[in-house]
Amino acid sequence: MRPHRPVWLAVLTAALAAALALAFVPGALATKKDPQATGTDTLLYRGATTVALDPGTAEALDSLGVSVSPVRPASAGKSGISFPITFGLVSSDTLEGQIRHVGGLKLSAGDTSVYLTRFFIDIDDEPSLSGIVGVGQKSGDRAELFTLDLSGLKVEPGKRSIKLSGVGLKLTAGAAEALNGAFGVTAFTEGLTVGTATVQARTLSAPDWGW
Repeated sequence: MRPHRPVWLAVLTAALAAALALAFVPGALATKKDPQATGTDTLLYRGATTVALDPGTAEALDSLGVSVSPVRPASAGKSGISFPITFGLVSSDTLEGQIRHVGGLKLSAGDTSVYLTRFFIDIDDEPSLSGIVGVGQKSGDRAELFTLDLSGLKVEPGKRSIKLSGVGLKLTAGAAEALNGAFGVTAFTEGLTVGTATVQARTLSAPDWGW
């Protein structure tokens, strides 16, 4: 049985409902046969999620000889590494949906490279970010990479836009095990704070077909 929805979810719901129902709590997208429109959802487009690497984690990676670089069309800038949003849809009624991205990260040390690409942000009672993990840019399997810490979440809705900042990214046990195995180290641990994410996108109301 899932735990009761935490306090932050109720606060987030109220804030977004007051701002033309611009909600952001993605879960897994689902489809139904013969759906019927029951309200409105919010479509996210023309945006990106930018991740600022935690200074402590950056120093640790450097000491291990592990470099981090963006996989196109992701790009690095002063604020961090930005991953373009290809599609996002959130329900203003159930607060479920998903935000998908292109590009990713390449972690390299010596002759070893690990690619983390095609990120999906999924948030319900257990917020997470998944991606394709592989030794090549176009190979691998999808796995949960980070849990999302929303304790510092800040929501800034606009007329046709939304910005969410202060989302902490913490390494999952599976991702830590995979990275330790790939690079032959033990430095990657479950719960390691990797960085902070900021989501910015344009928004558009769309029919709710019942998720």
